[in-house]
Amino acid sequence: MTWHGQINRTIWEINEAIKKSPESPRQRRELLRAHFLQLFEFDKAYHVPRDDRSFLFLHDDEAPIVMLLHGSQGTPAEMRDLGTYLHAHGVSAYCPRLKRTTGKEQPMSWEAWVSQAQIAIEIVSACSPAAFVGGLSLGGTVALILAERSPVKGIILLAPALYPRLGVKARLLQVARLVTPTVFYHFAGWNGEVLKAMDYARKTARAIDTPVLALQAADDRHLSPRGLKFVRRHAKHKDTEIHLFEQGTHALTRGAAKTEVFDRVTKFVERNSAGVKIAVVPPGTPEPTSDPS
Repeated sequence: MTWHGQINRTIWEINEAIKKSPESPRQRRELLRAHFLQLFEFDKAYHVPRDDRSFLFLHDDEAPIVMLLHGSQGTPAEMRDLGTYLHAHGVSAYCPRLKRTTGKEQPMSWEAWVSQAQIAIEIVSACSPAAFVGGLSLGGTVALILAERSPVKGIILLAPALYPRLGVKARLLQVARLVTPTVFYHFAGWNGEVLKAMDYARKTARAIDTPVLALQAADDRHLSPRGLKFVRRHAKHKDTEIHLFEQGTHALTRGAAKTEVFDRVTKFVERNSAGVKIAVVPPGTPEPTSDPS
């Protein structure tokens, strides 16, 4: 049996055990570990660099957990420092690597990104009663879409891809987008699937009744801060935090504001964890490793 088949069998066995003991938190954490292992071994088999692989920083005791989603051109590497910070503050973190191409090396559709993330968030939500979803750029757009479908305790949007920051050339090509979208995507320098995801998120937006944290930097050269205004208009929960940093670039998890970003994310999770205790991390605890080997 191949490693893929072995992991699938393990997931099936854990699911059967959960049916017999539905209240067992240990079994639910094992299901999450098995899902992570499946992704990790796939990454490893295809020689994905170690830092770019999916990661899981899971506490042994029940704790809040955040599923992090990277951007369309990124990998889990851009979320790893945030995951490490969360784990050091008693919060578990999981970042699955979303595939960008199909088996035939064709670009993956934005719907496929949502489907991949949907499977993961269902397992994450079963792992802890205090599950959150967050993402950077397109990951933030996917997180916003998932929040309408899954019972999460909060949404974390880091430079969410809702409105592109278009230059003069791209603005002139807006008409061409309606007639020949491929031409617009090529000359405007945008991934067409990202723009389609933006359109879908805006057109189908509903009231956001879940706590939401939305952060962006004014010097983001890819996305317009109109996205934050969009979130503010739709956010209805009393715990809605929206902030525009002066500096931080598009990749907030790596820019000048990263320390404050990490702190705001952690505090947001802590105050919305619905009574689930933050795990105790003893002083001197080494940084977590997601490498099962």
